[in-house]
Amino acid sequence: MKHFFLLLIVLFMTFEGCKKEKDESNTLSALATRFFIRSLFSSNINTELPSNLSVAVPRSIRKPSSGLGASFMRQSRSSKMAFTNKGIAQDTLDYGFTGQNFLTEGTSIVAEILRDSKKDLVLISGSYAIAKASPGVCIPGGTGTVRITQSMEEEFLEGIERLGLSPEEARGELVSLQNEGILPFTGQSVPTPAMVYKRLSNDEYDVEIEYSFSDAIGTPQPCPSNNKFQKAIKFKTDKSKVFSSINRSLKVFGISLSVEASITYITQEGKKDKAILNIKQVTSGSGNTDKSTTRFTFEECEKDTSANANNCVTLNYSNVYDDAAGNKITTSVKGRTNDLGGYVLTEYIDNADNFEYYLTETYDPNGDITYFAVDYYDIGTPANDDYEELGVLDTDLYGEFIETTYTFEWDAYVDFTTALPGGGIGQGAGFTEYDAYVIMPAGVDPNVFPDEFIGWGEFYNNVNSGGPVYYVDFYGTANQIPTAVVWRYAIDTNGNEVYTVRANTVVQI
Repeated sequence: MKHFFLLLIVLFMTFEGCKKEKDESNTLSALATRFFIRSLFSSNINTELPSNLSVAVPRSIRKPSSGLGASFMRQSRSSKMAFTNKGIAQDTLDYGFTGQNFLTEGTSIVAEILRDSKKDLVLISGSYAIAKASPGVCIPGGTGTVRITQSMEEEFLEGIERLGLSPEEARGELVSLQNEGILPFTGQSVPTPAMVYKRLSNDEYDVEIEYSFSDAIGTPQPCPSNNKFQKAIKFKTDKSKVFSSINRSLKVFGISLSVEASITYITQEGKKDKAILNIKQVTSGSGNTDKSTTRFTFEECEKDTSANANNCVTLNYSNVYDDAAGNKITTSVKGRTNDLGGYVLTEYIDNADNFEYYLTETYDPNGDITYFAVDYYDIGTPANDDYEELGVLDTDLYGEFIETTYTFEWDAYVDFTTALPGGGIGQGAGFTEYDAYVIMPAGVDPNVFPDEFIGWGEFYNNVNSGGPVYYVDFYGTANQIPTAVVWRYAIDTNGNEVYTVRANTVVQI
């Protein structure tokens, strides 16, 4: 388990920021003033652009920004939980291995991607018309200038609050980001980013805007010579589907880490709003390559956002980690939560060390765990199996969150039409033991648009269980299944992602 957590720490380091100071002056009059300002002014974002890039994040799985690595493994304990015996549950909790911890770190990455998204959209608006008039042509940073108004600052603040911070925490975060030069102050004149507008011809999105800012917010950013931008936004013109992404890379002590993170936000009339965080990570060094893929889905509990009390969401977090030796670890967290707390179920399966954990837990508004149960299985030595629970499961308080199966608005499940290994999966030189694949919408080449996959999975010749195993995780819509295309996903000797179309297809089950 330790090497998996070490990998997570390195991942979160790539998104790490400095410790933020807090402003405690959020008085009643200040709240009233903010409400008045928000009611008085309309959005400062161009009406053709999306105004939000994700559903709101519940406060109980969002810690205030203080550096992602700094508070990793944090586990505070509620006074409601009685700790007596030192056993498997206590050890697991002390280690920091909880579903709530995974969810908190996942939402922290969402926040890192989107913390200044309102600022991005406001500044993009300043040159949007110019870029739209010249599609495919990079518009240099500083082509336009935006003077920050009070209503713009309030819009920045609203965006921070949607990421799971209380009004008081959000104000402190805003002040800290302004002092660090990440967000501008009211009255400051800020150059628009270097950006390029593209019209897309595939059925997934209509428009793409790629853009980059200078490290110093007041300095114009030239068009990148390699045509690679820091961020991208894709969206349907009706804003029913929005995609935002960011790329980060880190090289330290001879180890190269590449992280691609994206959020897909789906909002349609009469359906629950849904956001999907995808992270693809490749760590290479000394001739070895480790891969990790994470998906975090959170969907509003109600179809009408205004009726979605306390930012209630249904959650599904999954991570698959493969090291250079072919060892495989899978983690899955499912449940429901809102600002007041939550209930989650966690499965952790270590293919190499041959053990499994099944966790059940509840937590309060502060993210403090109030009930924690661990069911442990040692596949090789059943005599080591163990079970322990801490605290009391309060069904009166958490009953509305508890389900045996958590489903989502667009849930559709698929399997391969040709049994595996077959149809080009798990077959061929170098792919007899392990294979990975993505599912793409019809007409979308992952070598050109690698971030538009609608499903992915892995085939693994599991020698411990005596035969091949595989999974396929699909999160497209049912009408995409008949025309979806399966592509092999591999990494070449230079660390580049390579996709090759396969003969196998998928069918709904």
